Amino acid sequence: MNKTILALMAFLPILGMAQERIMVVADPHVLPQSLITEGSEAFDTMMVKQRKMLDLSEAAWIAMMDTAMKYQPSLLLIPGDLTKDSEKTSHELVANSLRVLEEANIKTFVIPGNHDIGGNAYRYEGTQKIPVDSLSDEEWESTYSWIYDSVVAKDPSSHSYVAEPLEGLSILGIDGAHNTAGTGWLSDETLAWIVAQADSACAKGNTIIAMCHWQILEHFDRQATLESACRLENADVIRDSLMHHGVRLLLTGHFHVNGITTFRDTTGLTNDSIVEITTGSPITYPCPYRWLTLSEDRTQVQVQTDDIMALATQPDLLPYSREWMRIHTQNMIPEMTLRAWRKIDENWDKAAPLLGLAASSIKSALPQTDSAKIAITDKYFGSTIIDLYLVHSEANEAQNPKSDSLANEIYNGVNGIVTEICNSNFALSYVSPVLSQMAQELARPIVQSLVEDITLYGTSYENRTDDLNLTLHINGQNDQAIETTRENINKAEKFILDGQLFIRKGDNLYTPQGQRL
Repeated sequence: MNKTILALMAFLPILGMAQERIMVVADPHVLPQSLITEGSEAFDTMMVKQRKMLDLSEAAWIAMMDTAMKYQPSLLLIPGDLTKDSEKTSHELVANSLRVLEEANIKTFVIPGNHDIGGNAYRYEGTQKIPVDSLSDEEWESTYSWIYDSVVAKDPSSHSYVAEPLEGLSILGIDGAHNTAGTGWLSDETLAWIVAQADSACAKGNTIIAMCHWQILEHFDRQATLESACRLENADVIRDSLMHHGVRLLLTGHFHVNGITTFRDTTGLTNDSIVEITTGSPITYPCPYRWLTLSEDRTQVQVQTDDIMALATQPDLLPYSREWMRIHTQNMIPEMTLRAWRKIDENWDKAAPLLGLAASSIKSALPQTDSAKIAITDKYFGSTIIDLYLVHSEANEAQNPKSDSLANEIYNGVNGIVTEICNSNFALSYVSPVLSQMAQELARPIVQSLVEDITLYGTSYENRTDDLNLTLHINGQNDQAIETTRENINKAEKFILDGQLFIRKGDNLYTPQGQRL
């Protein structure tokens, strides 16, 4: 046999030749144009504080379906929020599109989010929001009947399920939807069912890809404190249950920001770990979707992130969506500001002991009215909040040259607010520098975790995982999920980066064909 062919065959196990491709679309929030009267004032009013480009949602959905038909992935996975607010018309559009993919042999799996069942559904006509039928909890499984007809097991107390669409692969759909308030929750019975199904899949030697609308991991430190609805309730317990029962990969949405986080067992008792891939929305800047490429032996998943660059109705989608985000984040700042001040009120009893005798004076010096809170926040943070949100939406914050300056702007803003509050109260003016330093140090773990893209910041378990493109090694009951990034490639003589094999010889890198890079 030709030596070149033999050499290439020798590389096949290393390359883990990708045999199956999976497309991931999160939070499409489809609202058909049939529910929006052109020029509707009611719709325009609703859109003022929306980061979601709902007017483009049907066009973006069609673009995603066209992309799937063009590239023919084996699977399409959607972790929730298929519709704006559970409109039956929206679900009909989505389900009909997915059935077309099914007929083209592209298997589709969805799981409900907080916008998919029993919401306040409307059509927008002139100045009126007119109620329309929403999908009920009882109708979910019949609307997506081909999924539930194909599963190998279904939880009797939720819409959770297990499917085996590909050899050696189990899809574990986790239904955390129980209300439309945005919070996700699993009953003890459902969690026990999920654990049992994970054990069963592991016993078969299957790789498990779990899918849930809500996040389980934090993608920056104290994310759950700032945005309590982003994670499932009791998320740490669920995380450990999944991780210790062989679930190495979890797909989520809900937060509309791309992020990939690796969590390793911090007890030191096992090498167990779990990777969560949360995918942004195709109607929120930068309009992303994902590709997962499974290796033939199911031990590796290559992650690639793409963005929708153009729509028939919006040919320059990337700059358009960025400007939309900038403007609409500005409109959302008052609400975001008041939410942040409420967090201070909610956690005041925890902070007060740290402030000692000055606590009561500080409390009385804080701005008391909503307008005062908004004004002082805008004065010292201004565009920083908008710029930080854009950087966070673009992901891989540590690689963004703006990150360091944004962190400094936040610390300066904290200093300015504390100084102004202290100077408004003579009794506090003399401790202003000390309180300012204390406030900055309290903010530092969150800020640095965010701008450096590191979770568990400052601990021996701190982790930075590429948010956009990487290869994951995920199979095995107790094998550690290890991401291959440009920061750890020097740990191997041969390694896969962005789906390609490279060979290290001394200080040089080579392709398998011997070409030096």
